[in-house]
Amino acid sequence: MLADILAQVGQMGTVVVGSFGIYEHRQLNAQMYVEFSRRFQELLREFPTEAWLANRNPAEPIPPSNQELTDCTLYTIQFIYDVYHLHKSGYSAKNLWTLWEREIRNTLKGRVFQREWEKVAAEFVHSREFVPYINAIMCSKRTQSAASGG
Repeated sequence: MLADILAQVGQMGTVVVGSFGIYEHRQLNAQMYVEFSRRFQELLREFPTEAWLANRNPAEPIPPSNQELTDCTLYTIQFIYDVYHLHKSGYSAKNLWTLWEREIRNTLKGRVFQREWEKVAAEFVHSREFVPYINAIMCSKRTQSAASGG
């Protein structure tokens, strides 16, 4: 009888510990989302508005390249690098990565980032997976543009 009680307590303990682990994992993902959203908002404030709008809207003229724009692009790609490696290391939930990646793709497919990537890509050559990932996103945009005649 004592063995049965101990077995039930052990099972309940396993459930409690497992539940706490799930809660903690969700809490970490929520904290990551808040932190990375904050960092993204900071990047948006630093990025020249006309360049950001031109990146998102093909009807807007692309501003000429300058050091501020190249620096902001570098900071943005560094941010994407951080998020990418959190995902690859298994630290972010799949649904969180899906949310982030949609915005990453929308951003990197823009004309400003297409142009500026060529200037900052060398900063990331140490990452054997990241550069091909970015290039694949960039290439998919070029392929789509060529196919649509744009």
